Amino acid sequence: MVNIFPAKNSPGEFIARDASKKLMQQLNLNFMSITNKTYCIGKYDMPYVTTNLTELPDYIALYGEPGQYHRTNNTCVAFYQYESLYDDLYGIFNAIYYDNHELQAYYLNRFAGVPCFIAPDFSICGDAPHIENLYRVFRARVVSVWLTLKLGSNVIPNVTYSSSASFSYMLDGMEDCDVVAFSTKRVMRSKEFRSLTKQAVQYTVDRLPLDAIVVYSVNANLQPVYDLFDYAIAHNVKIVIPDNTLRMRNMKLQEAA
Repeated sequence: MVNIFPAKNSPGEFIARDASKKLMQQLNLNFMSITNKTYCIGKYDMPYVTTNLTELPDYIALYGEPGQYHRTNNTCVAFYQYESLYDDLYGIFNAIYYDNHELQAYYLNRFAGVPCFIAPDFSICGDAPHIENLYRVFRARVVSVWLTLKLGSNVIPNVTYSSSASFSYMLDGMEDCDVVAFSTKRVMRSKEFRSLTKQAVQYTVDRLPLDAIVVYSVNANLQPVYDLFDYAIAHNVKIVIPDNTLRMRNMKLQEAA
């Protein structure tokens, strides 16, 4: 293995850093300029992420809704849409991975002034290879660190899972987080996935020092959504379901029916 990062205070440190940066580019390990500013945790070396929120979000704008990014002072931008919108060839992770300065500038401009994000939801799937699911969680961590370092924004870690097997790594790097996010989009359609979500909530509450869970929901009736988090509520974890345009649209359609 090539050690491209010299020890602190080593002789010729600054020359070594320049050489390391060049080698990092040659090996296409540009993302390590981000991950080496935090530390990695767990069996799979997931980058450490955390939050420092003073106020919880009151509105969730989706990535594809830039006109909503500043709807309130506490609007949070989330990525709960198909990956083709933000993870294609010109996606945010590739901007970091290939150290594409022009593309990074585009995202910095797009997100300028956004105080809070929910970490990208790079979907993990039960029928996908295990290594692909792990890599998607890893990429979400890398983007989270980048958003924090480059924009000074808070990034709420997103808990994502496809089966109980995901539980063993889904919280890696989040060990001291007091706020996390869950999405219930499409969860309510399946009894099996509702049960899995309740298990994931319990697993998370039992392992993190949680004060709050931020929930993205598109359900008009929120009571079944709150029921998914009854274990968290019983353990004094605050459940916050911010407003979002899609849920409001669904509610209006229901009222008109």
